[in-house]
Amino acid sequence: MKVHQLTMRRPNKRCGLHVCLRHAMRLARWTGFFPLQGLGQAYADETRYKILSLYFIYNFTTLLGQLVMSFFAILLFFQTEVTLNSISNVIFYVTSLISAVLFLKLAKQWPRLMARATETEQGLTELKLQNKVIVKCCVIAYVAMALALVEHILCTSFNLTFVMHCLKEAEITTNVMENYVVHRMPYVFKYVPYSLFWAFLFEYLCLQSTFVWSFNDVLITCFSIYITAYFRSLNQVVTANSKKDKDNMIPWSTLRVHYSKLVRLVKEIDNHISSFILLAFFTDLFYICLQLFNSLHRNYASFKFCNELQTKQALTSPSYLLYYLYSFLFLVLRATMLSLFASNVHCAALEPVHAVYDVPSSLYDNEVRRFQLQLHHTKVGLTGKFFYVTRNMVLKVIGTIITYEIVLLQYTITPNPYYNGTKVILNISSHSYS
Repeated sequence: MKVHQLTMRRPNKRCGLHVCLRHAMRLARWTGFFPLQGLGQAYADETRYKILSLYFIYNFTTLLGQLVMSFFAILLFFQTEVTLNSISNVIFYVTSLISAVLFLKLAKQWPRLMARATETEQGLTELKLQNKVIVKCCVIAYVAMALALVEHILCTSFNLTFVMHCLKEAEITTNVMENYVVHRMPYVFKYVPYSLFWAFLFEYLCLQSTFVWSFNDVLITCFSIYITAYFRSLNQVVTANSKKDKDNMIPWSTLRVHYSKLVRLVKEIDNHISSFILLAFFTDLFYICLQLFNSLHRNYASFKFCNELQTKQALTSPSYLLYYLYSFLFLVLRATMLSLFASNVHCAALEPVHAVYDVPSSLYDNEVRRFQLQLHHTKVGLTGKFFYVTRNMVLKVIGTIITYEIVLLQYTITPNPYYNGTKVILNISSHSYS
C-alpha cells in the first residue's frame, strides 16, 4: 500500500511592509543597531527579538560604545572653551546614542508592527502593492548608504593627507596614524592613552555614528514610500470607480473602509517612527546650517604641527573642496529626499477627494457623502511629534535656512566689532558632521 505524504501549504500572509524594509533593516543590523532575527525571511511572522542572541550582544556593545563617545564629547564640552567643534561633537554623538536607543525600541516592537501591517494589508482587497515599490526601497537604502560610505572615505582621505602634509611625511607611517587619530578625535584621546586597539575601536564607533545619522533618513524614506504607494493605489481605484456605472462599481462603503484602514496604519507607523522624524529633521537642519557657516568662515584652529599657511593651503586644496562639496551636496540630497517622500504621504492622502467630487449626481448617496467628509476632516501624514510633515512645512524649513544664510552674509560683509572680536574655533579635521 502506497502512502502519499501530505504537505501543509502556508497561507498567504506576506507582509508588504516587511518586504519593503527588511533589506534596509539588515544594513542596520549589520552595523549593530537593529537586533532582530529573521530579517532574511520573506514572512514577517518569522522575525524574533531575543535577548540571548549574538545580534543583541552586538547591539549592547554598540549602545555602550555610543554612550562612551557621548560621555567624552560632553566631558570635553564642559572642560574646555565652548566652540562650534565641541557643540557639533556633542550633538553628533548624543543624537547617535538616541538613535541607537530608538532602534532598539523599534526592534522590540517590530513583530507587533508587522502583524498589524499584515492584518491591514489582508483587508485591503481592492488594493495592491506593486513590486517596483519594493525594488525602490531596496535601491534607495543601498545607494544612500553607499554614498554615505564614500563620504566617510573622502573625509578620512583628506584628513590623512592633511596630517601627512603638516608632518611632511611622504607615506602613511605609525607617526602619521597616531597624530591623525589623536587630532581627529581629541575628545577621546585627551582622556584615553593612544594605542592601535583604541584607535581602531573608536574609529569604528565613529563610523557607526556616521551610518546611523544617514540611516535615519533612509528609514523614514522607505516607510513613506510604502505608505504613499498604498494611497496611490487607492486613488487609482477611486478614480476608476467614479467613472463606472452602478452595476460595475465597487461599493463606496468598501473604499471608505479601505481609506480608514490606511489612516489607522499611518497612525500606527507614525507612533513608532515619529521620534526618528524629529531627530532627522533636527540633525539635517543643524548640519546644513553648520556647513553654510563653515563655507563663509574659514579662520579655524589648525593642527598643532601646521602653521597658518599650511592650514590655508589645506582649506583650498582640491581634496578638501571635493570632500566639502560632496559632503554638502549629499547632506542636502538626503534632507531633500526625506522631506519630499515624507510629505508625499500627506499629499497622496488628499488626492481621493478630487475623484469623489466627480461622482455623478445619480450615484451620489450617503456613503459618498461620508467619504467626502472623512477626506475633508481627517488629517493624514507623518509627524515629528510637534508637526506634520507637509510641503508647507518643508517650505518653512527652507525659508529658515535662507534667512540664516542671509544673516551670515550680513555678518560677513558688514564689519561688526563684537562679532569680529569673538573667536570662532573649529577643528577642520573633526568628522563630527560626516
